[in-house]
Amino acid sequence: MKRSLLIIVLVCVVPRANAQENADKFLVWLPLQLLPTLTLYNDARTSNFGFEWEVTPLLYSFGMNRYVSPWYSFIVEPTARFTGSVELSVAGQIYTSKLGSSYFGSYARIMGFIPLSERGEHLTLNLGVGAHRVAGTTRVFKIAGISTLFGMLHLNLKHADNPTAWIGSLEFRVF
Repeated sequence: MKRSLLIIVLVCVVPRANAQENADKFLVWLPLQLLPTLTLYNDARTSNFGFEWEVTPLLYSFGMNRYVSPWYSFIVEPTARFTGSVELSVAGQIYTSKLGSSYFGSYARIMGFIPLSERGEHLTLNLGVGAHRVAGTTRVFKIAGISTLFGMLHLNLKHADNPTAWIGSLEFRVF
C-alpha cells in the first residue's frame, strides 16, 4: 500500500513541480527576449545601426555534466552555452535607415562556443557561419567573436565577401 501510494505521488506531483519550474523559467525568459541586441551593418554603400531579436530553437551542449540533458530548445541556460556548445539560432532585425529597399533583415546561423578560460565563465571563443537576408538579397557570413561575463555578453563580427560587408553585434543574452 505504501509503495503504491509513493508511486502515485511521484507520478502526479513530480511532473507538476517540473511543469511549474518550466513555467517560471518561461515567465523570466519571455520579457528578456524583448531586449534587442545592438547591431552595426557596414558595407561599401552604407553604414546602418540596428536592433536584433534572437532566439535559439536548438542547442547541443558538449561541456555540461553528463547527468544533465545536452539538448536545449529556446530557453538556454548560459552555462549550457559557455561550457561548450553548438547552436542554431534565428533573428529578426530592424535598421534605423534603409539597407537597399528595406528597414528589415533576418538571419539564421550555426555557432560554436569554445571555452577558453575558466570553462568559459570568463572567456569563450565564438565561431560560426550564417545566412543574412536583407532587401531581397541573401549573403553568407563568417562569424567570429568572444563571450564573457559568464556567457552573457557577446561581441561578434560577421564578414561577407563580394561585395565586402561587416556586421558587428553586441549581445547581452541571459537565456
